[in-house]
Amino acid sequence: MRIPTAAWRSLRGRATRRPWHHPLSPRKKRNGSFVLPKIVKSQLRKMSGVFSSFMTPEKRMVKKIAEMSRDKRTYFGCLVQDYISFLQENKECHVSSTDMLQTIRQFMTQVKSYLSQSSELDPPIESLIPEDQIDVVLEKAMHKCILKPLKDHVEMMLKEFHTVDGSWKQLKENLQLVRQRNPQELGVFVPTPDFVDVEKIKVKFMAMQKMYSPEKKVMLLLRVCKLIYTVMENNSGRMYGADDFLPVLTYVVAQCDMLELDAEIEYMMELLDPSLLHGEGGYYLTSAYGALSLIKNFQEEQAARLLCSEARNTLRQWHKRRTTSRTIPSVDDFQNYLRVAFQEINSGCTGKTLLVRPYITTEDVCQLCAEKFKVDNPENFSLFLFIDDTWQQLTEDTYPQKIKAELHSRPQPQVFHFVYKRINSDPYGAIFQNDNRDQNT
Repeated sequence: MRIPTAAWRSLRGRATRRPWHHPLSPRKKRNGSFVLPKIVKSQLRKMSGVFSSFMTPEKRMVKKIAEMSRDKRTYFGCLVQDYISFLQENKECHVSSTDMLQTIRQFMTQVKSYLSQSSELDPPIESLIPEDQIDVVLEKAMHKCILKPLKDHVEMMLKEFHTVDGSWKQLKENLQLVRQRNPQELGVFVPTPDFVDVEKIKVKFMAMQKMYSPEKKVMLLLRVCKLIYTVMENNSGRMYGADDFLPVLTYVVAQCDMLELDAEIEYMMELLDPSLLHGEGGYYLTSAYGALSLIKNFQEEQAARLLCSEARNTLRQWHKRRTTSRTIPSVDDFQNYLRVAFQEINSGCTGKTLLVRPYITTEDVCQLCAEKFKVDNPENFSLFLFIDDTWQQLTEDTYPQKIKAELHSRPQPQVFHFVYKRINSDPYGAIFQNDNRDQNT
């Protein structure tokens, strides 16, 4: 006999409230977990509010945008979380490291454009931030709500791309060759940093790896380059130009012997705000790229003194691509993600973020789900909408993205889920929690 759902919930609730222990057996100790009393939580929230009131307008706005990016009841939060989920779940969607980083940069630019015109921000950004600083604040917010959660994934993918294409193997061999040469063979005829200075620089490079903001990484790179210039000038009493600096930087990079520095330079070059590429940061960033290019193209029979024509052309193309004004991608290009939960009796409930265009029908989405979730009998499954504690099976000719857009346009936010499940399964079998990854898709 099957217990009615309401009765089962009542029984389960009572069991939770009154745990039973044998009178002769000692109670098990908790495994180190500690639950704060409600009154303490309330006081902490109040303290947090007090601290927030002391924040600068810039920090308050960045904090507000970061919080909104995690709230999938908002259109902005849904946009950000779906994009992050899609990237993390679909490693094969990019053909190269440059392709991946360019796509992320385009998404950041588009989201900035959306936020600058959006009514979701309350209070409006222009009420707290001067007009000439709005783009700067939005850029910092993009670092926190997009690059921070993607940091580990991007690092892993950069390593994978460069390992597969063999470029890091070649770089590792060339780093060893360059380290075996004395400075003069590398075209260095000025004072160079000693062992202590090189170790200081290496520590800075290691600190750079822990950062997710390309702007902060560039600031650390500036400090490294200025330290090198200081060593050059203090030990000789004269000023030096770029022609003298590049060989010294190449020597220092080789002595640090860090493959990951290649990924760091690429990360900064592709994700840094284009407006920052015209200043001092852009100059030293291209210098670091040039130093790595000299090492990558180093040949044992010749000194690495000048950039080869191929590296110079690559730098010119990169600078033109990153600094030339281009049409900002439409928001439609980045909102085509649909989070679908998959419910199966044996495996419980899981989910994937799928790339679904607005004109894709439910029938097409079901075919995609069958492929992604490896369903052997797709004729027994369908796409359902779970909202207000009710299940609605979507007909094959409906458009899930249009349904999602209509739900997001309602004045009052609603929690809803798209679920791919058996047509004749128990409608109460799926239990959803307040998990940002699976709600409000």
